[in-house]
Amino acid sequence: LGLLTGGHILLEGVPGTAKTLMARSLAAATDARFRRVQFTPDLLPSDIVGTSVYRADRGSFEFREGPIFTDTLLADEINRAPAKTQAALLEAMEERQVTADGTRMPLGDRFLVIATQNPVEFEGTYPLPEAQLDRFFLKLEVPIPTAEAEAELLRRVDRGFSPLDLVAAGLRSVVSAELLHLARADIAAVRVTDGIISYITQLCGATRTSPDLLLGCSPRGAIALLAGGKAMAAIAGRDYVIPEDVKDLCVPALRHRLVRRPEAELAGVTEVAAVERAVARVPVPR
Repeated sequence: LGLLTGGHILLEGVPGTAKTLMARSLAAATDARFRRVQFTPDLLPSDIVGTSVYRADRGSFEFREGPIFTDTLLADEINRAPAKTQAALLEAMEERQVTADGTRMPLGDRFLVIATQNPVEFEGTYPLPEAQLDRFFLKLEVPIPTAEAEAELLRRVDRGFSPLDLVAAGLRSVVSAELLHLARADIAAVRVTDGIISYITQLCGATRTSPDLLLGCSPRGAIALLAGGKAMAAIAGRDYVIPEDVKDLCVPALRHRLVRRPEAELAGVTEVAAVERAVARVPVPR
């Protein structure tokens, strides 16, 4: 969905659950340029965006692009860097451009950020600012694999599979830039009725009046539900959105945009439960 809508994705899970491999595989399958940045406490904004270097032979400064100038950027363990460095992604994620030395430089419409983070209770992590969380289209949990899936992984490794060599593993590009452009055009043409628009606004309004939440979702969350609903409809082969397209996306599209009340947290209300309780208050249109 992130690829089809141009929305950035936040993956959360414990180390070793193939979050990085997932991002690399997506880039390889879509014939996209791929760069990875390992976020650490000493990472600087210039390490992401780039910096100006003085060229003595020319007597002038030259801008050297950072890893953000790519199609798919993997921000690995993004919550291990301080807020100032995390904020270096804000302009790029929202406007698909960066500003350096007063000059705006576009990143292209294929620019996609896939960020991974460890659960906040892990040592050495920094919570992401609300402004940055709101720029992610979806937040997805990457669980520990089931016993069956883990057994299959071990069989593949035993047969020689290596995540370091995706070509040898049989991964090939299946989506060209042109095909992606056509798919996005098809999604844009999906019809949305006033009833669906009203349903989305009611869902977002329910989060803003929820007794569990100090802060409900922003209008950007409503836009995410609209874009995601149209993509879900297109994937299902329809040219119109139904309520279930929107409802099924509420948890991944809204959970990271909300701030729970302290008493709700103490009562054990998770961000997922808070969304589900808010959604349950809104009748599904028929």
